Amino acid sequence: MIVLLNGIGVLLPWNMFITIAPNYYVEYWFTVDGNKTSYAKSFMSALGITAQIPNCLMSIINMSQIIGGSLMIRIAGPLTANCVNVAIILSLVIFQDPSQNAMNWFYIVSLTIVMVMNACNGLYQNSVFGLAADFPATYTNALVVGTNICGTFTSLLSVVTTVAFPTNYKAVALIYFSISLGTLLLSFLKKFYKFYVKKGELTRIAEHSTRPSLRQFYETFKSCWMQLLSIFLVFFVTLSVFPTVLAGTTPNKKGEPWNKELYPGITTFLNFNLFAAIGSSTAHFIQFPGPKLLMVPVVARLLFIPFFMLCNYNVDDRVMPVLFENEWFFIIGNTLMAFTSGYFSSLGMMYAPRVVPSSLSKTAGMAAALCLVTGEFSRFVIT
Repeated sequence: MIVLLNGIGVLLPWNMFITIAPNYYVEYWFTVDGNKTSYAKSFMSALGITAQIPNCLMSIINMSQIIGGSLMIRIAGPLTANCVNVAIILSLVIFQDPSQNAMNWFYIVSLTIVMVMNACNGLYQNSVFGLAADFPATYTNALVVGTNICGTFTSLLSVVTTVAFPTNYKAVALIYFSISLGTLLLSFLKKFYKFYVKKGELTRIAEHSTRPSLRQFYETFKSCWMQLLSIFLVFFVTLSVFPTVLAGTTPNKKGEPWNKELYPGITTFLNFNLFAAIGSSTAHFIQFPGPKLLMVPVVARLLFIPFFMLCNYNVDDRVMPVLFENEWFFIIGNTLMAFTSGYFSSLGMMYAPRVVPSSLSKTAGMAAALCLVTGEFSRFVIT
């Protein structure tokens, strides 16, 4: 349960931030009298850059163990920093209202917070997966399930706040970031970490394991490269279409959604996050296919990319014909993609530390987390 909570805590602040960004930052802060300023036009693109690069770099650095100190410090440090980040955001929400004079520094401060937050996420996520790799596969899967539950909770909260506070963006921001801070504080259960970090260290000492050498890195990747590549491809495919393509898909060729405010929230975000959580939970009970054949269905998932492009995506400006006009093709396709994303990513994350010698399980777990991040980053670069 504690591992599950920390899976949620890894990404909740960032999920909250990215969910509220279009309304609170772009519309509420950087749009004046209905006219989007240069800050509004560039904020979401800048958000992607300042989020993905620090996350990916920090994961690489941590896996190489360039960052010194115990695993405990590398877990508690990012938690502390993100508590401070969210506290600063909450203070800005409470005490600073939008004004043209404040736009420049608010833009810079917000993106700086995003950089620090995602660098912390990269270090924290990579370290926690390394910690979980010392124990049964259910621990690793609990982290994956937690991250998917985090997305489901955020999607549900988005639907509720859209109905309850359709234009009160400040109130919504207060709700989002207060919940984020509370969850981070709950993740600060040091007794749990001290016990399991010590247990993991004893396991590696028994296996005569030290800081990984280049040969150990080579042996790790040689043993689990298929699982690592599977993890990379799962997240690459998923994030190539979610959320950008899916959120731009409408229920009919005229581009008139059932409900402008609720349609994407329910059919895209809630649908995806809910079934991704169900998929990762299913992997706890059913592990099929095995490590050697996991690549087969993972590669088959590449077909989801052209499938969603042939649905009602970007109907006003598209050149390609729409082959799957009915919105239920899109909804069911999203459900299948989400379930397989959660299921196969969990299998990959569970298999990677199990197919290497136990002395290399921590390195394999961190490599799996790195492949998750690089899958996200590659999608960002290509799209």
